[in-house]
Amino acid sequence: MSEINYQALREAAEKATWGDWDSYKPHRGARGYEVRLSSQAIAQHVLKNNAEFIAAFNPKVALALLDEREKNQQYIKLRDQENEDIALTVGKLRVELEAEKQMAKVLFMENARLKSGIAGLIHLGIRYADVEVMKIAGDAQLSTPCTDSIINSIATGIRINGGE
Repeated sequence: MSEINYQALREAAEKATWGDWDSYKPHRGARGYEVRLSSQAIAQHVLKNNAEFIAAFNPKVALALLDEREKNQQYIKLRDQENEDIALTVGKLRVELEAEKQMAKVLFMENARLKSGIAGLIHLGIRYADVEVMKIAGDAQLSTPCTDSIINSIATGIRINGGE
């Protein structure tokens, strides 16, 4: 399909004579139809379907279609930008989701270690130990870096909010 030069089409439509375009048969014995603009014949001896087309696709219609096309292109461009923004947001959310999944795995493992440690303390007969006893009974496997980090973040937030 050939490339349409929309700018040239617009310029030609703007330069064309504006008015009432019409197709008609000038007289009974005429060999074809004519296209007239207002009362002046501008195309003669034209087939009826061609005359009707020329009259229907006048400069006013051509410019209206070009304006509509331009408006649609702007709308598409806007939607493309919105789609790009949505894609970026989805990408960021996927990264955040993966980070949260990883944090959940770490917290799950930490929770399992804590439960195991508590079960070990119960096995030793220590049911309601204070912090000092738990520190003595605990080992390196009971470290809780994620929980400690969350507790510190919460405590910092409380201090910040409480200190204001």
